[in-house]
Amino acid sequence: MSLLEVFDCFKIDIAVTGESGAGKSSLINAFLGLNPDDAGAAPTGAVETTKEATMYLHPNLPHVRLWDLPGMGTPSFGSKSYVKTMNFELYDMFMVVISERVRENNMLLVDEIEQQKKPYYLIRTKIDNEIRSQRRKNKFSEMHVLDQMRRDCKKYLKEKKLDPHVFLVSAIDTQNYELQKLTDTLKDEVSQLKVEVFSSFLDNILNGGWIKARYATNHIQQTRKLQAEDITTLQNMYKHTGFGAAKVSVVLQALSHFQLDVAVLGETGSGASTFVNALIGLENEECGAASASISNPAMSLRYPDVRFWDISGIEGVMDYSINEMKEVLNCYDFFIIIVSDWQKARHLTLAKAVEEIRKHYLLVQTKVGLSFTDSK
Repeated sequence: MSLLEVFDCFKIDIAVTGESGAGKSSLINAFLGLNPDDAGAAPTGAVETTKEATMYLHPNLPHVRLWDLPGMGTPSFGSKSYVKTMNFELYDMFMVVISERVRENNMLLVDEIEQQKKPYYLIRTKIDNEIRSQRRKNKFSEMHVLDQMRRDCKKYLKEKKLDPHVFLVSAIDTQNYELQKLTDTLKDEVSQLKVEVFSSFLDNILNGGWIKARYATNHIQQTRKLQAEDITTLQNMYKHTGFGAAKVSVVLQALSHFQLDVAVLGETGSGASTFVNALIGLENEECGAASASISNPAMSLRYPDVRFWDISGIEGVMDYSINEMKEVLNCYDFFIIIVSDWQKARHLTLAKAVEEIRKHYLLVQTKVGLSFTDSK
């Protein structure tokens, strides 16, 4: 196993915490895209439903584990012992969830997270409830209400000279407010966090002395971020190569910004553009759907590190010059060759050209339904 393969297996643990009834489990369900009654959803209800820390895999960030923590300030989990009981040191990042005005317990959580020098977001939930309540007043302004809620959240943070991200979200009305902004921000920042946590772990087990190395190893094994054999692999690689955590960090940071360029090749009318739209989850007529242009790549939340390039009408380049076509193909890392008619030989020519530049490809047949109809 290589260093990058071990890094790929490494998990980031994000604790979703706050007072009981703040909407933590509902927020996790919103991340998961699940309704409360769906299989695999976090349990929600009018009474305390989360009795122990429960893990959920983020659907679009496979290396991220979301932990639904029991609510703070209940008879089962008192405020004074909450942080110790919940083992805050096990988590890499926090989402502090509130549903009303900022309270003392919320700031106790923030203070503890600050002491551990870990990143966090402050998330005010149930925004739709507050908007609905305020709408009954004369001279109602949704923008004014949202601004007032944001200022209330930031007021106590500014008193402590803190400036974390603050989000106003609704786990019910997910299309409005800032759930998408929260999702996008997490996606943008968690890759860097993974690099930092992994590099710190490497530094401790390789250069921190036996006490730090033992603590770091126990921590990783307790949280199951890696398997025991993965840690052994890292130690053996270090003995043979002598790589340093600082160098690894630089490489991983560069890789976190790396994107794979996938060219979707097809003749005019083969369905290449339609296939790209299917990959990114758009219909042909929707805004952002692929066109016949190759100047802009298509992006998908399902494949955040991949850029899909729609290159339909490839026969124009092929008929002009095979060598020039190879120069075009060299700009991409991987190829999906669209086949709509097996009687034509162009896809074989494309496949041979890709093999000659020593790159990989898939052959994908489109318009299968039409083929069945014609055969009847």
